[in-house]
Amino acid sequence: MSETKYHPFYGKDIISRNEHEKVEEILREFKGEPVTEELKKRIWDKLQMAKHQGIITIPFKVVMRRDRYKKYPDRVEVILDTKV
Repeated sequence: MSETKYHPFYGKDIISRNEHEKVEEILREFKGEPVTEELKKRIWDKLQMAKHQGIITIPFKVVMRRDRYKKYPDRVEVILDTKV
C-alpha cells in the first residue's frame, strides 16, 4: 500500500482558527477609529510586523469597503487566506 504524504500549502501547517484569534487580538486597538486610507495602512503595517515577528503566519490581505449608497458603514476588512 502506498502512503500519501501530506504537504501543507505554504510549506508548514497553519491552524487558521488560532491565527484568526491572534489577528482579532491585534486589531482590537483599531476598533472605533474612523475608516481612512491611513487606518488601512496602519493595520497592514501592524499585521506585517506581527508576521515578521512570527506572531502570525497566515497570509492576509487588507481592503477597504465603502458603500457608495451609504446604506452600510465604511469598514476595513482583513481577509485571511482560507487555503491553509
